[in-house]
Amino acid sequence: MRMAAKALCLLAPFMTSLVAIPQASASEVLQFLTNIAPPYQEMVEGALDGSSMRTVSCVMRRLNQRYEVDLAPWLRAREQVRLGAAQGLFSVAPDFADLANGRLSLPLALERWVWVTMRGPKPARFTLEKDRHVAAVLGSNQLKWLAGQGADATGAARTAVQLLRMLAAGRVDAVLVDEAELHVAWKEAGVDPTSLALTFERYMPLGVYFSNSFLAAHPGFLDRFNQEIAACPSSNMALSPMERRVVLQVAQQIRANLLADPHLVPALLTAGQGSAGLSVPQIIERDRIYRQHRAAMDHLLVQAVRNHPLSSLLAQLLASTHGTVVELQLFDEAGLTLAADPLPSDLWQADEAKFSQTVALGPDSIFIDAISFDESTSQFSVQVSFALPGKEPNRVAGGLTVGLNIEQTLNSHHINPP
Repeated sequence: MRMAAKALCLLAPFMTSLVAIPQASASEVLQFLTNIAPPYQEMVEGALDGSSMRTVSCVMRRLNQRYEVDLAPWLRAREQVRLGAAQGLFSVAPDFADLANGRLSLPLALERWVWVTMRGPKPARFTLEKDRHVAAVLGSNQLKWLAGQGADATGAARTAVQLLRMLAAGRVDAVLVDEAELHVAWKEAGVDPTSLALTFERYMPLGVYFSNSFLAAHPGFLDRFNQEIAACPSSNMALSPMERRVVLQVAQQIRANLLADPHLVPALLTAGQGSAGLSVPQIIERDRIYRQHRAAMDHLLVQAVRNHPLSSLLAQLLASTHGTVVELQLFDEAGLTLAADPLPSDLWQADEAKFSQTVALGPDSIFIDAISFDESTSQFSVQVSFALPGKEPNRVAGGLTVGLNIEQTLNSHHINPP
């Protein structure tokens, strides 16, 4: 704890603002189009609101960019963006976007797709098979996806409420809906939620669709827009209570497996003793050198992490999960990485919540981050970090971060409505 507190207290003078000040257009007013799709876009007391609307407003405010938002049917809106009559359209799923003529931003929000079935005597995951009769809302992203899967989805309905009534009447085996719609629909449908069983299927990212012509005329705009999305987190990107339960259960099992190794805690304590003699400027310099040489792996600081015996242990454990775990990282009481798989982008973790919300707070502290999206792999992940106990009471040996492929994690568990 002493070194953890030292790292946090001395960090502040060396931190600089990472928020770039974009070049604002004093005259141009960007035109956005959208449609009503609660909870992402909805009318509240006569004003356009919703999780995606709030994120767009936050981003444009941070960009100091004037804008207007109008309502339009999806197909017409996409054509207007293509023709240049509007600059952006939200909230758009990748399957709906015309990616030959435009690009999507990073996600503003996530749809959480779940299969809804009537609960049987024994919990069972629903799997889409050719003989299953399923349904989704007409015109929805779910129905388009089902068509691409070759599913028998002839029983579409206009609303999620109608879908649940079809399910309760036994007309279909399962319905595929966005979980956000489900919590509203079962009340209106008069369906007891305890009679339903849910099976997670996938996330669908929802972003802003910009035309290629607009992006060509405004080089760098999409990069700046995406950068500001991270500073305007949507509550929709946070884990739901059900997701938190599953994620924590899986991560705690990984933690228990690692702590069973008798070499782990002594190695962290030894590393912490070495780090205790370093000043924060010295640690920052080590971090800089590590980042500079990480790609080439031609420096002792990088090789020390890569070749540490515990990194081999982490790699073996990660491989045994077959893609559920995508990242494992051990760091000492000062926040310096001791072992990891794969190699982290930086050496020092004390400027991140994975450290400040765990090691800095003492034993038994746990931090579960929001869902993140990797554009290069189109995968969603979440990090769970733990403070690892030392040998003495109320002392911390270091920290552990477990990165999970959240879709694969949820797909391996059966869930029920709260």
